[in-house]
Amino acid sequence: MVLQGLYVIPHGDEILDQPNAESAKMHDSIHDMTLLDSSDTIAIISPHGLMLPDRVAIINTEFSTGKYDLKGGELKRRYSLDREQALELKEAAGDRADLVGYVTSSGPLSDFPLDFGSLIPLTFFGERRLVLMGQPRPRNTDRLFQFGKILYSWSREADTKVSIIFSADQAHTHARDGPYGFSGEAEKYDSEIVSAIEENDFSKVREFQPDFISRAKPDSYWNMIALAGFLEASGMSMKVNYYYVEHYFGMMAASVRYA
Repeated sequence: MVLQGLYVIPHGDEILDQPNAESAKMHDSIHDMTLLDSSDTIAIISPHGLMLPDRVAIINTEFSTGKYDLKGGELKRRYSLDREQALELKEAAGDRADLVGYVTSSGPLSDFPLDFGSLIPLTFFGERRLVLMGQPRPRNTDRLFQFGKILYSWSREADTKVSIIFSADQAHTHARDGPYGFSGEAEKYDSEIVSAIEENDFSKVREFQPDFISRAKPDSYWNMIALAGFLEASGMSMKVNYYYVEHYFGMMAASVRYA
């Protein structure tokens, strides 16, 4: 097995701009947990990438380029995609090929837009090849749980050193003056996610109802279901490195520890 790291990393631009003490602490926590990562390829699944209706999008172009405006200036990166490993991930689905969508483009200059949900977490790593995935929001979330198991199988068989990032922000209804308003469910949602990771028990998370998710308004929920499948298949557990609420939305950084 060549898995180098497993991470949950938020993508709020505050972790780069660091406007306050908590965002600076989040930045430092992510820096510390990724500092020794020696992967050659990073697989990242983002809720802001290509979103297919009920399956994970796997992107297979030569490059992915993104730019994002920060208070401190423009963030711009271009990455080479690991086309061989992207194909291996597609093939790892086997008889569950219905769980993935394979988006490919030929040619030496083929380039797919890199979303900010991928771009921001990737700034904590050096130059890497990518396996780029877009997180869907299917009604049947068991599809993502099963995909998480496939993602583990792929990482176990990969012939290069890989790390995996679940890009995720938590509930977005923590503040009355936030863009999505206030819901008491936001605090409950975030608390349950933190507990699920710390206790390695996602049973409550898998039972969340659509109206609860609608009120809390996370973008992490679907990626957390995929993470649950990955952890069950791997026997790994994770630790929460840092969590805080940035005005109206929660951000959590977590990383793997072996069971």
